Amino acid sequence: MAEETKKEQTASNIDSEKQAKLKRQTEADNQDEKIKQMDPKELRNKLSNKNQDYVFRLEKELQLQGSISRAEAVEMTDKLLGEIVVAQRHGQPANGLYLASPKIKAEQMLHPDKKPVATPFWQLAIDGALMYLAIFVGLFGVVALFETKQPKNSQMGILTLASVGIVMGIGMVKYNDWIMPKNGKRQSWAKIILGMIGVVVVLFVWIWLLSLPGLRPINPVLPGEVDIIIAAVAFGARYLFRRYYKITGSPFAPNMQRK
Repeated sequence: MAEETKKEQTASNIDSEKQAKLKRQTEADNQDEKIKQMDPKELRNKLSNKNQDYVFRLEKELQLQGSISRAEAVEMTDKLLGEIVVAQRHGQPANGLYLASPKIKAEQMLHPDKKPVATPFWQLAIDGALMYLAIFVGLFGVVALFETKQPKNSQMGILTLASVGIVMGIGMVKYNDWIMPKNGKRQSWAKIILGMIGVVVVLFVWIWLLSLPGLRPINPVLPGEVDIIIAAVAFGARYLFRRYYKITGSPFAPNMQRK
């Protein structure tokens, strides 16, 4: 008898927990629905700093890509505020909700019926090469500016810096291409690791060759100021290249499509 009473009490406790959980879920759903019906101005006040930044950048991209006014961009983002705030309540920021940067989300909003166009690998490779070229040469240029003992960038010639940056950029794009699923399948990690090791070995051999005294005339060590100018030119060229071919994403945040 005591055992049956204990079982009944346990079952009753379980039912109570289920009912309480269901009640909390219903209350949460009702609260979410109320949020979606709020005025856009009120919703904007509820945005976290991170989501405010996302919406701000999204509006800028809508104006830039769609050639529309700020008022029109705000009107478009107003329609998203409800779901953004609801997701925020559950701990999910806007970039996690849409799985897209503001630039990509703006493109999706402006062309909702347009199927995503895969960016050719050669365009991604040039984009990545220019980006890493700017970063690598620019960093060494900044370091060279603060060198007191050596006025130049640690004896690394411009051809060495440029080639390392370019190879790293193309290698990163290829790495992204390898890890992206194709027809539901990914490249094996063994192939990816061997491929990256091969790139590193070739790069080290290339750096060694460029360090030979006989190649110094074609691989001069430039002052830091010149390196920074080269980095700025590479960055500008990348900006124009991306704008001309309408490239979205980057080696750090690639798109899923490939040609």
